[in-house]
Amino acid sequence: MFNKEYLIKAQELLEAEYTKNKRIVAERREEISEKIPEYQKLEEELAQTTSDIVAVVMRGGEDRADSMTKIKNKNLSVQSRMAEILEKNGYDADYLKPIYYCQICCDKGAVDGEWCDCVRRAAVKFAAEDLNNGALCTFEDFNLSLYTDEIVPKTGRSARDDMKRNLDCCRKFVEDFNGRGAGIFMMGATGLGKTHLSLSIANELIKKGFSVVYNSVPELVRTLNAESFNKNQGDSMPIVSDCDLLILDDLGAEHSSEYSASLVYQLVNTRLSKNKPIIASTNLDMGEIKERYQDRIWSRLFSMRVLLFYGTDNRLKTVRNNW
Repeated sequence: MFNKEYLIKAQELLEAEYTKNKRIVAERREEISEKIPEYQKLEEELAQTTSDIVAVVMRGGEDRADSMTKIKNKNLSVQSRMAEILEKNGYDADYLKPIYYCQICCDKGAVDGEWCDCVRRAAVKFAAEDLNNGALCTFEDFNLSLYTDEIVPKTGRSARDDMKRNLDCCRKFVEDFNGRGAGIFMMGATGLGKTHLSLSIANELIKKGFSVVYNSVPELVRTLNAESFNKNQGDSMPIVSDCDLLILDDLGAEHSSEYSASLVYQLVNTRLSKNKPIIASTNLDMGEIKERYQDRIWSRLFSMRVLLFYGTDNRLKTVRNNW
């Protein structure tokens, strides 16, 4: 369940869209009434068919079925004529139909007593904005010249070539993103661009309207731990479980304990079981990951697309270049 504040903000968004769309339709009706006077007469004729149906139901009688059929046919005929008049005057046939932000709940916010998906997604988006630190990057700022063109023995390629491939992979991830799939697991030492590319992905997907939660694993573990003892502090688990993309930075930097390992597994397993993507990054190598986490965790991590980062700390290079 989401915090009440996020549900309230989601409902306020829905109400604002409903009010805006209702005003648009009202303005359109005034426009049509002025430009096409005969349309108003047809609307009155259509309204009369509703009154006629009520009258037939109240009256009863053996001829009720025949009368209802005639009224129904008249109603459909009037609607057809109304659509023809609109199109004849250069308007779409649906020009005066209600406009809804959500076609599923018609902006009521609920379906069969449950929150509609439009409310849930809006609540996730607002909650994600609160969890994120706002420090987003761009693909354009990813400087490939900071990587050496010397061949890396492990790969037979240069670090620059590998980083170009990683950059292209991340761009493709954004291009193909639909909120489904496993995600990306980034491995490499500090200062090699893992966080930069993760935040660039977040930046692009947020622009596209997806909900993205970015957080370091140590910080997220602390947050979830605090909330487990004091629910008044919030309930972030549904947010990180349901957002379109969860980005876990600095995996392995959290305090090593059975609890934190269990929490990491819960985060990873819950999302991958739902086929919801994760981007995880770590400074640990494969051996350190296997040593730190149980088989069930690292096997899940390596089921994702693995990107390896090689080179020397680019942050130090940047500082030296600015000396």
